Amino acid sequence: MAAPRVAGLDCPNCGAAITIRALQQTQTVVCPSCHAVLDSRDQQLRVLQQYQAKMRFAPEIPLGTRGMLRGDPYEVSGFQVRTVRQDHTEYFWRVYTLWNPYKGYRHLMEYDGHWCDFTVSRIAPSELVSGRQPYVTFDGTMFQHFRTTTVTTEFILGEFPWEIRSGDHCTMREFVAPPRMLAQEVTPAATVWTLGHYLEPGVIAHAFRLTDRPQAPKGAFPCEPNPYPARRNRRLRWAAAAALPIVAALLLRRVWELYDAVLATPWPYAAALVLCALPAWRADRDATRFERERWSASDYAPDDS
Repeated sequence: MAAPRVAGLDCPNCGAAITIRALQQTQTVVCPSCHAVLDSRDQQLRVLQQYQAKMRFAPEIPLGTRGMLRGDPYEVSGFQVRTVRQDHTEYFWRVYTLWNPYKGYRHLMEYDGHWCDFTVSRIAPSELVSGRQPYVTFDGTMFQHFRTTTVTTEFILGEFPWEIRSGDHCTMREFVAPPRMLAQEVTPAATVWTLGHYLEPGVIAHAFRLTDRPQAPKGAFPCEPNPYPARRNRRLRWAAAAALPIVAALLLRRVWELYDAVLATPWPYAAALVLCALPAWRADRDATRFERERWSASDYAPDDS
């Protein structure tokens, strides 16, 4: 990646040195010392927000880290922690702003070990309603509405290509079509759509050469692919292959009317067929459980009664 235009300035709030990497694109920069939020478009770095709460969150990927994502180099230029409150519980997730001087910006979101890569979509999807659940179509794919929430920006660090403050709120609507996800953020100033793709933690660790092992994902993420249908199909193929000689033996029994002690009763064969089918049945059961867990965090949580 070519060397970007970098500016070195001093924080007007505490005097600490501030480096702005994407000088032409950055609108907001956060002082790494006092955490004041500054307007980088102002030559004097006008203070937008005097103070943020003491840092409670450390980025897993440090600011300034460079890595290769989807074949292009990117640098981590910003970090924010966002929250949503549901059922009297506050949930936190982390968002990393990545910058490439030729490709622009993209965002990595991490929650409970799950990662999703987002880019801003310049085309809004078409929205329809089917029953009580809306859905949108984008690029020929139907995305189901997952949930609508009020999101709060809890903490910010680094630089951003838009004006941002700690405490900002937006209404977010999420639509899923695993492994992809569409998110609509609505504020009084703008409506923005982003398209996300689910990524395995190992992809992130390799892309940014992280020395610490990434957190193992917990639970089911909204756009995480359900791993069990593929396992079920593999096990069905295995079961069919295993059952073939059993079925052949039963046919031979009918043809030649073999009545020895083993072949006289069909129960051993029936039990063997059940054992062959059991792994596929378990995978099907696990796939159903996975989907129930995924949708339990949505506006359409399944009834457990």
